[in-house]
Amino acid sequence: MRSTYPNFTVYVIDNGSTDRSQDFVRTKFPTVRLISFQTNLGFAKAYNHSVAEADAEYVLFLNNDTSILTRNWIELLVHRLEMDSDVAAVGCKLVTMKSHGILDSVGVMGIKYWRGFVDIGKYERDRGQYDDPTITPFSVCGAAMLVRKKSFDLVGGFDSKFFAYVEDVDLSWRLRLRSFKLVYEPAARVAHYYSGSRETSNLDPEKLYLSHRNVLRAILKNCGSSLGWALRNYFLYTLLLTMGFVPLEPRKTAVLVRGVLWNLRNLRSTFVSRLRVQGTRGIPEEEILLQMFPKLGRYQPEEHTYLRKLLDTLFEQSQVIES
Repeated sequence: MRSTYPNFTVYVIDNGSTDRSQDFVRTKFPTVRLISFQTNLGFAKAYNHSVAEADAEYVLFLNNDTSILTRNWIELLVHRLEMDSDVAAVGCKLVTMKSHGILDSVGVMGIKYWRGFVDIGKYERDRGQYDDPTITPFSVCGAAMLVRKKSFDLVGGFDSKFFAYVEDVDLSWRLRLRSFKLVYEPAARVAHYYSGSRETSNLDPEKLYLSHRNVLRAILKNCGSSLGWALRNYFLYTLLLTMGFVPLEPRKTAVLVRGVLWNLRNLRSTFVSRLRVQGTRGIPEEEILLQMFPKLGRYQPEEHTYLRKLLDTLFEQSQVIES
Protein backbone atom coordinates (compact mmCIF):
# COMPACT_ATOMS: atom_id res chain seq x y z
CA MET A 1 0.00 0.00 0.00
CA ARG A 2 3.02 2.30 0.45
CA SER A 3 4.18 1.71 -3.13
CA THR A 4 4.47 4.90 -5.18
CA TYR A 5 3.03 3.56 -8.44
CA PRO A 6 -0.19 5.53 -9.10
CA ASN A 7 -2.45 2.96 -10.73
CA PHE A 8 -2.85 -0.47 -9.19
CA THR A 9 -5.42 -2.59 -7.37
CA VAL A 10 -4.52 -4.86 -4.47
CA TYR A 11 -6.13 -8.29 -4.24
CA VAL A 12 -5.72 -10.48 -1.17
CA ILE A 13 -6.29 -14.17 -1.92
CA ASP A 14 -7.47 -16.16 1.08
CA ASN A 15 -7.03 -19.91 0.71
CA GLY A 16 -9.60 -21.13 3.22
CA SER A 17 -8.15 -19.52 6.36
CA THR A 18 -9.91 -20.00 9.72
CA ASP A 19 -8.14 -17.33 11.81
CA ARG A 20 -10.44 -14.36 11.04
CA SER A 21 -7.84 -12.84 8.72
CA GLN A 22 -10.60 -12.08 6.21
CA ASP A 23 -12.32 -9.85 8.78
CA PHE A 24 -8.98 -8.18 9.49
CA VAL A 25 -8.51 -7.30 5.81
CA ARG A 26 -12.05 -5.96 5.44
CA THR A 27 -11.71 -3.80 8.57
CA LYS A 28 -8.16 -2.49 8.23
CA PHE A 29 -7.89 -2.29 4.43
CA PRO A 30 -11.34 -1.54 2.97
CA THR A 31 -9.89 -0.62 -0.45
CA VAL A 32 -8.37 -4.06 -0.88
CA ARG A 33 -10.32 -6.57 -2.93
CA LEU A 34 -10.62 -9.85 -1.06
CA ILE A 35 -10.89 -13.11 -2.99
CA SER A 36 -11.65 -15.99 -0.66
CA PHE A 37 -11.96 -19.73 -1.18
CA GLN A 38 -13.64 -22.21 1.13
CA THR A 39 -10.71 -24.62 1.01
CA ASN A 40 -6.99 -24.37 0.33
CA LEU A 41 -6.75 -24.63 -3.46
CA GLY A 42 -2.99 -24.28 -3.39
CA PHE A 43 -0.74 -21.56 -4.77
CA ALA A 44 -1.22 -22.32 -8.47
CA LYS A 45 -4.97 -22.91 -8.71
CA ALA A 46 -5.92 -20.02 -6.42
CA TYR A 47 -3.77 -17.63 -8.43
CA ASN A 48 -5.25 -18.83 -11.72
CA HIS A 49 -8.82 -18.22 -10.52
CA SER A 50 -7.87 -14.82 -9.16
CA VAL A 51 -5.96 -13.62 -12.23
CA ALA A 52 -9.04 -14.38 -14.32
CA GLU A 53 -10.91 -11.75 -12.28
CA ALA A 54 -8.27 -9.06 -12.70
CA ASP A 55 -8.82 -6.49 -15.44
CA ALA A 56 -5.24 -5.36 -15.90
CA GLU A 57 -2.37 -5.38 -18.36
CA TYR A 58 0.13 -6.63 -15.79
CA VAL A 59 -0.24 -8.89 -12.77
CA LEU A 60 2.11 -8.60 -9.81
CA PHE A 61 2.43 -11.81 -7.78
CA LEU A 62 3.54 -11.26 -4.20
CA ASN A 63 3.78 -13.85 -1.44
CA ASN A 64 2.31 -13.23 2.00
CA ASP A 65 5.74 -13.71 3.62
CA THR A 66 7.37 -10.66 2.04
CA SER A 67 8.11 -7.00 2.83
CA ILE A 68 8.72 -4.31 0.19
CA LEU A 69 12.04 -2.46 0.57
CA THR A 70 11.88 -0.24 -2.54
CA ARG A 71 8.80 1.99 -2.67
CA ASN A 72 9.09 2.60 -6.43
CA TRP A 73 9.55 -1.10 -7.16
CA ILE A 74 6.40 -1.33 -9.31
CA GLU A 75 7.62 1.50 -11.57
CA LEU A 76 10.92 -0.33 -12.00
CA LEU A 77 9.23 -3.60 -12.92
CA VAL A 78 6.68 -2.00 -15.26
CA HIS A 79 9.47 -0.10 -17.01
CA ARG A 80 11.26 -3.35 -17.83
CA LEU A 81 8.13 -4.83 -19.40
CA GLU A 82 7.37 -1.70 -21.38
CA MET A 83 10.92 -1.51 -22.74
CA ASP A 84 10.43 -4.76 -24.69
CA SER A 85 7.12 -6.32 -25.74
CA ASP A 86 8.81 -9.74 -25.91
CA VAL A 87 9.47 -9.70 -22.16
CA ALA A 88 6.75 -11.71 -20.39
CA ALA A 89 7.92 -11.51 -16.78
CA VAL A 90 10.39 -9.68 -14.58
CA GLY A 91 11.68 -10.79 -11.18
CA CYS A 92 12.91 -8.87 -8.14
CA LYS A 93 16.02 -9.09 -6.00
CA LEU A 94 14.89 -11.04 -2.94
CA VAL A 95 16.83 -10.71 0.32
CA THR A 96 16.23 -12.50 3.59
CA MET A 97 13.81 -11.05 6.11
CA LYS A 98 16.31 -11.55 8.94
CA SER A 99 19.14 -9.69 7.21
CA HIS A 100 18.62 -7.47 4.18
CA GLY A 101 22.29 -7.87 3.35
CA ILE A 102 21.87 -11.59 2.67
CA LEU A 103 20.34 -12.73 -0.61
CA ASP A 104 17.35 -15.04 -0.80
CA SER A 105 16.94 -15.30 -4.59
CA VAL A 106 17.67 -13.39 -7.77
CA GLY A 107 15.92 -16.02 -9.86
CA VAL A 108 16.08 -19.76 -10.40
CA MET A 109 18.44 -22.04 -12.34
CA GLY A 110 18.50 -25.75 -13.08
CA ILE A 111 20.81 -28.18 -11.27
CA LYS A 112 22.97 -30.35 -13.54
CA TYR A 113 21.66 -33.73 -14.63
CA TRP A 114 18.03 -32.86 -13.96
CA ARG A 115 18.29 -32.97 -10.18
CA GLY A 116 15.87 -30.09 -9.70
CA PHE A 117 16.03 -26.30 -9.50
CA VAL A 118 17.62 -23.91 -7.03
CA ASP A 119 17.54 -20.19 -6.19
CA ILE A 120 20.47 -18.24 -7.59
CA GLY A 121 22.50 -16.41 -4.94
CA LYS A 122 20.71 -18.00 -2.00
CA TYR A 123 22.27 -17.01 1.37
CA GLU A 124 25.17 -15.22 -0.30
CA ARG A 125 26.13 -11.85 1.16
CA ASP A 126 24.87 -9.13 -1.18
CA ARG A 127 28.06 -7.49 -2.45
CA GLY A 128 26.47 -6.23 -5.65
CA GLN A 129 27.52 -9.37 -7.56
CA TYR A 130 23.99 -9.66 -9.00
CA ASP A 131 23.34 -5.95 -9.64
CA ASP A 132 23.70 -6.32 -13.39
CA PRO A 133 20.18 -6.00 -14.90
CA THR A 134 21.25 -8.06 -17.92
CA ILE A 135 21.48 -11.19 -15.73
CA THR A 136 18.86 -13.59 -17.07
CA PRO A 137 17.87 -16.37 -14.65
CA PHE A 138 16.10 -19.30 -16.25
CA SER A 139 13.05 -18.65 -14.08
CA VAL A 140 11.80 -15.66 -12.15
CA CYS A 141 10.94 -16.38 -8.52
CA GLY A 142 7.20 -16.52 -7.82
CA ALA A 143 7.55 -14.86 -4.43
CA ALA A 144 7.65 -11.45 -6.15
CA MET A 145 7.32 -11.09 -9.92
CA LEU A 146 5.48 -8.97 -12.48
CA VAL A 147 3.93 -10.84 -15.41
CA ARG A 148 2.31 -9.63 -18.61
CA LYS A 149 -1.24 -10.94 -18.27
CA LYS A 150 -1.64 -11.60 -21.99
CA SER A 151 1.43 -13.84 -21.96
CA PHE A 152 0.32 -15.55 -18.73
CA ASP A 153 -3.07 -16.37 -20.27
CA LEU A 154 -1.52 -17.48 -23.57
CA VAL A 155 0.46 -20.30 -21.94
CA GLY A 156 -2.42 -21.31 -19.65
CA GLY A 157 -1.23 -19.71 -16.42
CA PHE A 158 0.18 -21.81 -13.62
CA ASP A 159 -0.24 -25.58 -13.74
CA SER A 160 -3.04 -26.16 -11.22
CA LYS A 161 -1.91 -29.75 -10.72
CA PHE A 162 1.21 -28.51 -8.95
CA PHE A 163 -0.63 -27.17 -5.86
CA ALA A 164 2.61 -25.58 -4.61
CA TYR A 165 6.35 -25.46 -5.46
CA VAL A 166 8.06 -25.41 -8.88
CA GLU A 167 5.00 -23.72 -10.44
CA ASP A 168 7.05 -20.57 -11.12
CA VAL A 169 9.76 -22.61 -12.86
CA ASP A 170 7.18 -24.46 -14.94
CA LEU A 171 5.49 -21.20 -15.95
CA SER A 172 8.84 -19.62 -16.86
CA TRP A 173 9.82 -22.71 -18.84
CA ARG A 174 6.61 -22.60 -20.90
CA LEU A 175 6.99 -18.86 -21.48
CA ARG A 176 10.51 -19.41 -22.77
CA LEU A 177 9.32 -22.21 -25.06
CA ARG A 178 6.93 -19.68 -26.61
CA SER A 179 9.96 -17.44 -27.32
CA PHE A 180 9.20 -14.91 -24.58
CA LYS A 181 12.00 -13.30 -22.57
CA LEU A 182 12.31 -13.23 -18.79
CA VAL A 183 14.36 -10.58 -17.04
CA TYR A 184 15.52 -9.52 -13.59
CA GLU A 185 15.42 -6.08 -11.96
CA PRO A 186 18.02 -5.80 -9.15
CA ALA A 187 16.84 -2.35 -8.05
CA ALA A 188 13.44 -3.76 -7.01
CA ARG A 189 14.29 -5.18 -3.59
CA VAL A 190 11.90 -7.35 -1.58
CA ALA A 191 12.57 -9.08 1.75
CA HIS A 192 11.36 -12.67 1.83
CA TYR A 193 10.84 -14.90 4.84
CA TYR A 194 11.75 -18.19 3.17
CA SER A 195 8.97 -20.78 3.63
CA GLY A 196 7.09 -18.34 5.86
CA SER A 197 3.84 -20.17 5.17
CA ARG A 198 5.28 -23.41 6.53
CA GLU A 199 6.43 -24.35 10.03
CA THR A 200 10.02 -24.94 8.95
CA SER A 201 12.37 -23.71 6.24
CA ASN A 202 14.06 -27.11 6.06
CA LEU A 203 13.13 -29.62 3.40
CA ASP A 204 10.36 -31.40 5.31
CA PRO A 205 8.78 -34.54 3.80
CA GLU A 206 5.68 -32.81 2.38
CA LYS A 207 7.74 -30.09 0.72
CA LEU A 208 10.11 -32.71 -0.69
CA TYR A 209 7.12 -34.66 -2.02
CA LEU A 210 5.55 -31.69 -3.81
CA SER A 211 8.84 -30.38 -5.17
CA HIS A 212 10.15 -33.70 -6.45
CA ARG A 213 6.88 -34.82 -8.04
CA ASN A 214 6.36 -31.42 -9.70
CA VAL A 215 9.85 -31.45 -11.21
CA LEU A 216 9.01 -34.76 -12.91
CA ARG A 217 5.73 -33.39 -14.29
CA ALA A 218 7.56 -30.31 -15.59
CA ILE A 219 10.15 -32.53 -17.31
CA LEU A 220 7.47 -34.69 -18.91
CA LYS A 221 5.57 -31.67 -20.24
CA ASN A 222 8.33 -29.31 -21.27
CA CYS A 223 11.39 -31.28 -22.36
CA GLY A 224 11.77 -31.63 -26.10
CA SER A 225 14.51 -33.80 -27.61
CA SER A 226 16.22 -34.03 -24.21
CA LEU A 227 13.29 -35.92 -22.65
CA GLY A 228 14.96 -39.36 -22.63
CA TRP A 229 18.18 -37.99 -21.15
CA ALA A 230 16.26 -35.97 -18.58
CA LEU A 231 14.13 -38.92 -17.43
CA ARG A 232 17.11 -41.24 -17.16
CA ASN A 233 18.99 -38.78 -14.98
CA TYR A 234 15.95 -37.84 -12.91
CA PHE A 235 15.26 -41.48 -12.02
CA LEU A 236 18.93 -42.21 -11.38
CA TYR A 237 19.11 -39.29 -8.96
CA THR A 238 15.83 -40.36 -7.35
CA LEU A 239 17.21 -43.87 -6.83
CA LEU A 240 20.41 -42.59 -5.26
CA LEU A 241 18.48 -40.14 -3.09
CA THR A 242 16.07 -42.84 -1.97
CA MET A 243 18.89 -45.22 -1.00
CA GLY A 244 20.58 -42.44 0.95
CA PHE A 245 17.45 -41.52 2.87
CA VAL A 246 16.54 -45.14 3.85
CA PRO A 247 18.76 -45.30 6.99
CA LEU A 248 18.43 -41.60 7.86
CA GLU A 249 14.90 -40.41 7.14
CA PRO A 250 12.65 -43.23 5.88
CA ARG A 251 9.67 -40.83 5.61
CA LYS A 252 11.52 -38.95 2.90
CA THR A 253 12.14 -42.22 1.07
CA ALA A 254 8.40 -42.86 1.09
CA VAL A 255 7.48 -39.43 -0.28
CA LEU A 256 9.93 -39.78 -3.18
CA VAL A 257 8.13 -42.98 -4.18
CA ARG A 258 4.77 -41.22 -3.71
CA GLY A 259 5.88 -38.49 -6.10
CA VAL A 260 6.65 -40.99 -8.86
CA LEU A 261 3.36 -42.84 -8.29
CA TRP A 262 1.44 -39.54 -8.43
CA ASN A 263 2.94 -38.86 -11.84
CA LEU A 264 1.94 -42.31 -13.07
CA ARG A 265 -1.65 -41.68 -11.97
CA ASN A 266 -1.65 -38.30 -13.71
CA LEU A 267 0.20 -39.42 -16.82
CA ARG A 268 -2.77 -38.89 -19.15
CA SER A 269 -3.21 -35.28 -18.01
CA THR A 270 0.53 -34.68 -18.35
CA PHE A 271 0.57 -36.15 -21.86
CA VAL A 272 -2.27 -33.85 -22.97
CA SER A 273 -0.37 -30.88 -21.57
CA ARG A 274 2.81 -32.04 -23.29
CA LEU A 275 1.09 -32.14 -26.68
CA ARG A 276 -0.09 -28.57 -26.22
CA VAL A 277 3.29 -27.28 -24.98
CA GLN A 278 5.40 -29.00 -27.64
CA GLY A 279 2.93 -28.11 -30.39
CA THR A 280 3.36 -24.39 -29.78
CA ARG A 281 7.06 -24.12 -28.90
CA GLY A 282 9.16 -21.70 -30.90
CA ILE A 283 12.67 -22.19 -29.54
CA PRO A 284 15.15 -25.07 -30.03
CA GLU A 285 16.01 -27.39 -27.15
CA GLU A 286 19.71 -26.49 -27.18
CA GLU A 287 18.92 -22.85 -26.46
CA ILE A 288 16.59 -23.76 -23.58
CA LEU A 289 19.26 -25.95 -21.97
CA LEU A 290 21.84 -23.16 -22.17
CA GLN A 291 19.41 -20.87 -20.38
CA MET A 292 18.48 -23.50 -17.81
CA PHE A 293 22.00 -24.44 -16.70
CA PRO A 294 24.05 -21.22 -16.50
CA LYS A 295 27.65 -21.43 -15.31
CA LEU A 296 26.95 -20.14 -11.82
CA GLY A 297 27.74 -21.49 -8.38
CA ARG A 298 24.72 -23.03 -6.72
CA TYR A 299 23.41 -23.06 -3.16
CA GLN A 300 24.12 -26.22 -1.14
CA PRO A 301 21.79 -26.89 1.85
CA GLU A 302 23.44 -27.52 5.21
CA GLU A 303 21.43 -30.62 6.14
CA HIS A 304 22.83 -34.09 5.33
CA THR A 305 26.12 -32.74 4.00
CA TYR A 306 27.80 -36.15 4.01
CA LEU A 307 24.88 -37.74 2.19
CA ARG A 308 24.88 -34.91 -0.31
CA LYS A 309 28.61 -35.33 -1.00
CA LEU A 310 28.14 -39.07 -1.44
CA LEU A 311 25.27 -38.56 -3.88
CA ASP A 312 27.25 -35.96 -5.77
CA THR A 313 30.20 -38.35 -6.13
CA LEU A 314 28.06 -41.32 -7.21
CA PHE A 315 26.04 -39.26 -9.63
CA GLU A 316 29.00 -37.54 -11.24
CA GLN A 317 30.84 -40.88 -11.54
CA SER A 318 27.86 -42.52 -13.23
CA GLN A 319 27.92 -39.80 -15.89
CA VAL A 320 31.63 -40.37 -16.54
CA ILE A 321 31.10 -44.11 -16.98
CA GLU A 322 28.16 -43.61 -19.37
CA SER A 323 29.96 -41.01 -21.46
